[in-house]
Amino acid sequence: MISRKTILFGFIVLSLTGLIIYSQTVPEKKTVYQENFENCNFEGELLECKDGALYLDTTNSAQTGEGIWSKNVSVSPGKISWNWNGQDLDKFSLWLKVTFSDHKSIYYVAAGSMNPQSEGEYYRDQENRRRFSPSVVISGIPMNTVERDLVEDYEKYCGPAENIKIEKMSAGFGDNSTQHQNILRISDLKIYGQ
Repeated sequence: MISRKTILFGFIVLSLTGLIIYSQTVPEKKTVYQENFENCNFEGELLECKDGALYLDTTNSAQTGEGIWSKNVSVSPGKISWNWNGQDLDKFSLWLKVTFSDHKSIYYVAAGSMNPQSEGEYYRDQENRRRFSPSVVISGIPMNTVERDLVEDYEKYCGPAENIKIEKMSAGFGDNSTQHQNILRISDLKIYGQ
């Protein structure tokens, strides 16, 4: 007769073996784009890049301002992750925008933030006709580490995600409060392959 201790030991050994095999067969996320915010291209006097982060810091409560960082890229959509946070938040704006090769774009807007002012973009099609592509705004994204599936979001809000690429990444910061010193920050921006 097999004792309970032997059965329990066998179960533990099988569980550990299963975990080891699973961890070796599940592929790691492959980073296809990573932004370190070292050489920043932005509009706005109050934006700064420092220690791998992009941030807006209104140094005193009477100072307000805004800024936009943007970078042209060419990567296939996959999962995207970033970290954002803030302090003394009041009348602020914090968003991340992903623009695709078909002129469609998705804004991810931080919880408590005002929505961006953009409603979309005008562009010229292949026959030089003026077209309008509205932007999708996803509001209420928690202020901490965020992970989203770009393909899933695109298909849910924009249509089939066939033959599209990410062409541009943008981040917007704004402080409209004269009673609080708003500190807004984004870091660890990465896109992973499918």
